[in-house]
Amino acid sequence: MVYTGKPSRGCGMCKSRRIKCDEKRPTCGNCKKSGRDCPGYPDEFDLVFRDENKAMARKAKKSSGSGPSRSSTGGSSSHTSPHLSPSASFEVETVATSSGTQSSSVPPSEGQLISFLPGMHTPLPLDKTFDFESFVWNLPNAVPSPITMPPEYEAVPFFFKNFITLPQQAESTRGFLEYLVPLYNRARPSSVLHLATKAVAMATCGQYPGRQDLLREAVSTYGKALKKLNDDLKDPVMSKSDETVLAILMFSLYETIMSTDDTITAWGNHVDGAVTLTKLRGTDQFKDEMSHAIFRAVRTMMITSCVQRSKPIDDFPGTKGWIGNGEFNDENVANRLTLICIDLPSLRARANQLTNIPHDPDQESGAKEILEFAQMVDGNLAEWYATLPPEWRHSTIGVVSEVPAIEDLAITEKWPGEQHIYNDVPLASIVNDYRVCRIFCRRVIMACINWLGTGGFEDENGKYNKSVFVIQQMVDDISACVPFHLDYQLQATAKEMGQEQNAAEAFGGYSLVWPLYVAANAETVPQAQRDWLFGRLSVIGTKFGLSSAQVLVLARRHVLTCGPMFP
Repeated sequence: MVYTGKPSRGCGMCKSRRIKCDEKRPTCGNCKKSGRDCPGYPDEFDLVFRDENKAMARKAKKSSGSGPSRSSTGGSSSHTSPHLSPSASFEVETVATSSGTQSSSVPPSEGQLISFLPGMHTPLPLDKTFDFESFVWNLPNAVPSPITMPPEYEAVPFFFKNFITLPQQAESTRGFLEYLVPLYNRARPSSVLHLATKAVAMATCGQYPGRQDLLREAVSTYGKALKKLNDDLKDPVMSKSDETVLAILMFSLYETIMSTDDTITAWGNHVDGAVTLTKLRGTDQFKDEMSHAIFRAVRTMMITSCVQRSKPIDDFPGTKGWIGNGEFNDENVANRLTLICIDLPSLRARANQLTNIPHDPDQESGAKEILEFAQMVDGNLAEWYATLPPEWRHSTIGVVSEVPAIEDLAITEKWPGEQHIYNDVPLASIVNDYRVCRIFCRRVIMACINWLGTGGFEDENGKYNKSVFVIQQMVDDISACVPFHLDYQLQATAKEMGQEQNAAEAFGGYSLVWPLYVAANAETVPQAQRDWLFGRLSVIGTKFGLSSAQVLVLARRHVLTCGPMFP
């Protein structure tokens, strides 16, 4: 492959005028000053998959010398139009034909390679010489169909670049995508991990406008990956490997991206499958650093799944259970939050079961026990937040004082109050999960007090009113970070890492789905704020191509706690 130099990220007008672009958004400063219409900036894929053949042609042109005959060959050099479609995420378009093969849906153009078909090379007469210059410059008009690249050749690099947000801070690492790169590079191309990753990548990119063809490829690859998994599970070694466990977690991610009601059961089954394999791996997995990291990732997924289903957590066959072989203080900040919340699923399950029956004096001791335990978990959560490192704290960038009119709630971008930004979106997502957990704890406390109150229990210490206050505080803090999640210009780390804008905003938006959903369903939140929160959920769905049902599925299935997420 020919190196064509560092690609220009300037707008099309500045490129055509051969001047340096300041790359301001949404309109370039040069165009604004000169009164020209700014055509916009090239898509990330235009920069990644640049036409290498043009560079080869230029070199051939230079080595052959210039002459008037070049203009009479009938070929003309093609050029990239500065007016790029905003939905053009990929250059090479392919469509499935009736025979099951793929052919180009557009003529040979940039990003496509030329295919030399059998019979194309006709022997030259002995008295003729080969005109290499004419050959090169007639390539655009050579008529043969282009070589179509497999879909994963486009999707997988785009997925890794924009959604595997490395390097992530060590203290905020708790998911499984952080470990995909080393295990993917170590695995064979035919492995279940490669197939699962390709399915996820194509499902991700298939959400972009005009790329729905990739969704069909994703479904096909997903089926192949499931078949390969079934084969690997029969192997006593492969069934317990890091590669297999991570592939199952990737399956759960695939189900999240596709987001249909039919996939809810499949998502839960994948999480349960990963938990089962992790239990079978036993304490031996703690001897290897990567295996121990995968253990923690599965633990986070398990807690998330159990919280959603109000299902008690299975026991782990070890002396310290799901804590592993270390100590609480040995875990990083993110994993300490996970361990604090490890009893929250069973706590919610017990509270739901008790408070859904009429008051029974014989059950009062059990209700008080749940109440005390919920207060203890809430206190541990408050202490976790109070001891966070300084870099985890938000910064206030402004205060909104104007209360939106009722008819404008659905379109208002900011809720009144402070507006917060964070170092990066993954870190902000973890802090939002803390807020979600406190909302759950406080709702359990309020439910127990209400149930006990029907039997004459008096809330002498004002636990109920304190819970209302804490829930409102958590909801206000979630509301304050909404613009940060949805605005690329506020995400300094994403810009510094060169993450594509649409991908960064999609990651931020999807990370908000669960906190917004929980906050909007808190009973004590004012109706206007509740409507605004639901309005933000609707905006996320509309912006990133999700139906309201898909947004609901995402919220109900919160895997966003488990690492970088994407559309």
